[in-house]
Amino acid sequence: MAPTLSIVLKVRDEEAMLPGCLRRLEFADEVVAAVDDRSADRSVELLEQFGARVCTVPFDGFAGLANAGLDLATGDWVFLLDADERISRALAVEIGAALDGPADGYRVPIANYFHGRLMHHGGWQERPVRLWRRGAARYGGALHELPQFTAGSVRLGDLLNPLVHFSHRSVIDNLEKSANYVEVQARAQLEAGTPPVTPWRLYRTLIREIGFRLVLRRGWRDGVAGVYESFYWPFSHMCAEARLWELQQRPAVEERYQDLEESTW
Repeated sequence: MAPTLSIVLKVRDEEAMLPGCLRRLEFADEVVAAVDDRSADRSVELLEQFGARVCTVPFDGFAGLANAGLDLATGDWVFLLDADERISRALAVEIGAALDGPADGYRVPIANYFHGRLMHHGGWQERPVRLWRRGAARYGGALHELPQFTAGSVRLGDLLNPLVHFSHRSVIDNLEKSANYVEVQARAQLEAGTPPVTPWRLYRTLIREIGFRLVLRRGWRDGVAGVYESFYWPFSHMCAEARLWELQQRPAVEERYQDLEESTW
């Protein structure tokens, strides 16, 4: 019997992106989705209309959301997918062939489209592990979650056809995403006991990221989109550091304002 494949989606308010994602998944044996319970749009309805198996879970981090989807899957293999990603016909064929291969998991190249433009520079070229034998790995990490394999020795292969990622579709979309990511990242750092934020730490965050994206990885060669992204990413990281600084304040910022309100001017 041929090995089976489960596509695992993690979803929050993806009504706009789900139709394009789902119509490319007919090749899979099943589609399962873990939906963030903060979702307020038609995501669950669209998933159920497609025939996906859906569970709605309280949000406790992106890794927890992904793992809830893994727990729902029944296929021999799992492929982790976001609603703003697209599996091409060529990649679908390659995935099907890989299921009979000797590897325990496979890295997949990502073709990142920012503002409608394929990014060739800026350090946006990724090859994450997205396909593996079910039960071989779980996700870890608060923000940029990564699969963690349970076995000590893992055989990894590489797929050649890219997974298309329609990320950063507008400036407003960027800012809305950052509002969520910044809070998650800052609270994860706070729980980890990160040292107090200093001015130098903010400077270093900006300089390091801009130097890497814009100069070292030549983000400027991707035109306006490349230059913008080379500044936006450091800005997003700095906002996370600033939010961490807020959370570290004692007394809390809210308490300081309350004291000011009660002061005699």
